[in-house]
This record gives sequence, C-alpha cells and structure tokens, in this order.
Amino acid sequence: MTHIHHQVLPEGTQIGVYEIKGIAKITAFEITYRAWNHHLKEQVKIREYFPYDFAQRTADHRGVEPKSPEDKENYDYGLKAFLNQAEALTQFEHPHIVPLENILPFNGTAYMIMGFREGMPLSRLVQSQASFAEAELKFILASILSALQELHEHKIVHGGIQPATILIGKEGLPLLVNVASARLAIAARTTHYAEELATGYAPAEQYEPANVIGPPTDFYALGATIYACMTHRQPVAAQIRKTALSRDEPDPMVLPPESADVAYNPELLEALQWMLRPDYTDRPQSAAEILALLKSEQISAVSDAVPHRQASRDYTDGRPATKNTVLLGIVIGIAVAVGVGVWLNEKPAEAPAIQSTAMDDQTAVPSTPAETAIATEPIIDQPIAQAVERPELANPVVTAAEPEDAEIAHTRKDTAQQFSVTEQSRSQQMELPKQSSDADTINRHLAAAGRAFKEGRLTTPAKDNANKYYRMVLDMDPDNSQARTGQQKIVGRYVQFIDSAKARGQRDIAKRYLQRAEFVLPDDPRLDRVRAQLAGAR
Repeated sequence: MTHIHHQVLPEGTQIGVYEIKGIAKITAFEITYRAWNHHLKEQVKIREYFPYDFAQRTADHRGVEPKSPEDKENYDYGLKAFLNQAEALTQFEHPHIVPLENILPFNGTAYMIMGFREGMPLSRLVQSQASFAEAELKFILASILSALQELHEHKIVHGGIQPATILIGKEGLPLLVNVASARLAIAARTTHYAEELATGYAPAEQYEPANVIGPPTDFYALGATIYACMTHRQPVAAQIRKTALSRDEPDPMVLPPESADVAYNPELLEALQWMLRPDYTDRPQSAAEILALLKSEQISAVSDAVPHRQASRDYTDGRPATKNTVLLGIVIGIAVAVGVGVWLNEKPAEAPAIQSTAMDDQTAVPSTPAETAIATEPIIDQPIAQAVERPELANPVVTAAEPEDAEIAHTRKDTAQQFSVTEQSRSQQMELPKQSSDADTINRHLAAAGRAFKEGRLTTPAKDNANKYYRMVLDMDPDNSQARTGQQKIVGRYVQFIDSAKARGQRDIAKRYLQRAEFVLPDDPRLDRVRAQLAGAR
C-alpha cells in the first residue's frame, strides 16, 4: 500500500496522550502506528480507521473525511463497524486475546489503542520447517479455541485466522491478534474484499457474500493453520477443494497421519478433518464441540490451566496439570525457539524508540522485529508452570457471574493458606533466611502483576490479575511502594476506559469500569471527578 504513504500521520503527531513514533503496517482500510503513551510511559500500537477507497486527509493533514458526498455513506458505515468491533474488544480480559486498551473517536475518524506485545508469529515457525509435536499442536489449538469461544460468545467472528495472526510469546503462550471482522465488513463495500482474505485459510463462504459467516468460518481457518504447521505447506484454496469434490475427484488437501518423525493420533486428525469440511453446516458449530473431541490428558491440562469458564466446566476428568511434564517441555521448547529467534540479540527499546509488532506477513513498510507480542510471567501466566508452582491453580473454576469482591476474598484465602506457617516452624527458622524468602516471593508477585497489567488483566480473571498480585504483596508488605504505584496505574487505566466510554455515550459501560476502579482504590481522588461527571450525566 505504498500509494497511500503520503496520507500517514507524521512522526511526532499527538493523539491525546499518545505520540506517533512510526508506521507498523498499512492496509486498504486502516493504518497501524507505533506510538508512546506519555501518561503510562509505555509502548502502544494505534490502528487508525482510514479506508483508502473513500477517505482522504483533511486540509490540516490530521483528520480524515470522505472523499466526496457520494462516499459518505460507505465511510460512515465502515466507521461504525470499526467502532463496534473496538467497543466489543475492550470488554475482553482473556489470556489468549490481545487486549484493546482504549478507543478514541477523534479527528473525524477513530483510533484503537492496543497494548504492545513481544513475540514471534506462528507463520515464522511454520516457515522454519521444524516439526511440531502433536502435543504442541494440541496446545496451540486448545489455546486459540479458548480465545474463539470468548469471541463467539460476544457474537464476534475473527474472520482472518492464519499463522500470521497467532503470536507465540516468550513463555510459549499463543495469542490471537488482528481481529478482522470490521475490516471485512468495510471491504465488502469495496473492490478489495478478496485481497483481505488469506488464500487457503479463508473458507468458501467468505468468497460468497450471500453466505452466512459465523463460528464455523473461524474453525475452518484454524484447522487450515494447524494443517500448515503439520505439513509446512500452503493449504489448498477452499474453492479448488469444493470444485474437485463436486466432480467426485479426491480432495486435494488430505491431512497426513504423520509428518517427518511425528505421528498424529486419530482424535486430532478427526477434529481437523471436521473443522476443514468445505460446507459451512458440516463443520463444528462451537469450540466446545472440538475440545470435547480432543479431550485427552494434554488438552485437559491446558484447559484447566487457562482461566476460561467453559474449559473449566467441560474438562475435569483429565490428570492434574502438575503431573503433565510433556506440555511443560513443549512450552519451554517454544519459548526457547522464540527466544533464540527474536530476543537473543535485541536490546530493550528506550521510550522514544518503539519496536513495531508483527501481526501479519504482509507488512507494507520496513519495521523493527515483532509487531504484536506477548510478555508473560514464567510462574503465573504459563499454564503448566503455574500448576506446578501453585497447585491450587491447577483446576480453577471461574464464572463470569461471580462478583469481583468475592473473587478477591477467595484469593486472599488461598494466599493465606499458601504462605501461612505454624508458630513452631517460625521459631525454628533463622530471621535472615525468612526475610530473603519473603523478598523473593514479593518480587515474584510484582513481576506477575506487571505482566498481567501489560496483558490487560487488570482485575479479572479471579486467580490471575494484576490487582490480585499487588494485594498479595501488600498483605506481606503494607508499605510496598511498587504495589501501591501499580494499583494507581490500574485505576489510571480504568479512568481512560471510563472517559472513552463517556465520549461514546455509553454510561452503563463507564459505570462498570468505575466499579472495577473503586474495587482497587475506592478513595483515589481521580474517581471523585468520575463519580461527579456520571452523576451529572443522568
């Protein structure tokens, strides 16, 4: 998309508290920038709504407007789709979905503010020709199915899953990025729709506008992605498959029972064949159906460790994750591969020098490594490691209806049980080793809190969020300045969310964010302003 380079915002442009630092990606419908959040002192990514076919810069070169009165209807339709998707994504706090931090309707357009993540796209691992073990594939599959389950429950179809939209972080956790539903809705009104579809990964119904698009659309794309991991080959285009089958010819895309030195169990092959059926109605209709078919020791361990309510309900008959050393090795193996490939020779970027993030293979402009990345804490966020280090997390039961204050009460109880010692054992310990042990524990909790904050897990899920770890630190050290500052940052983030929701006229959502902020620091003076504004808006 080099033909619209003259339309991008220049480096140094201010959008609220954010400063543009460079270009990460350009498509026919949006421009993605690398930026710096001056309020929270952190790197972010900004996606600007800019549909090239019917948009242009305003005279001041900052805003965006329709090219002509005839283009206004398409422009407004696309902007609404962009905002609707952004609004939905702000509600997610899921370990395998990149968090959306803020939405800014501004300058006649809108901006999605995304958290910065470090990692390697799955597409790079596929290109490496290294064989994937079956347990690795199941781990990736279960993680992304958990993310899709959350999206589909909120009536969102990703619409563009492929190896480039799955990121593997430092600790081996898969992260689903670049939700394409809004982009495809806009593309449907232009001549660029087919260009937005990933050949081999997009099912046939996406090429036929009259057809239904839903969860089975994402399952086909995910199945094709796992096929690429198995074979290191581009999947056959869906239309070619349908044509061959309609002529009673063999399916040109057959799943191999084994690849290199790796043999695959029938359950995995059966699940993938089901996901890859050409006809929409012949595929699974929910992620739970696929996970049920894949139910095994490995999948049960992954699903139990991931804080997702459906997974914790459906998979309770597998062995505890503490006994599963296979997946621990997998996670470590992926982490080593990613670390060697991405971080071995990199230095941390200073504030102004923002790294770009690698969301897609089709990057239109040169950029530094790793566009979208995930930074995780080895003990808390790594599914198998957390079960080994903290047995009470091996089988979490998290429900959306459970109040947050109740969740924290459970957390405090667990923490008290974990760290309590008898008076007799205390008397037998030397003071210096105990102090050292407490300091190590506090440092681990602070690191876990920092990672959770970066991934958008501010106050949920119940057993793995930033506020929980900061409270655990304060239970041990009430004057810890890092924990208190961390809680203030959480409130600051929620105040941003509240201001954004108010700007869109979404008072109920703003009140929900206020409740979460009050749960963290009810006496924070910033919340007095918010309460007054919400009361005045009645």
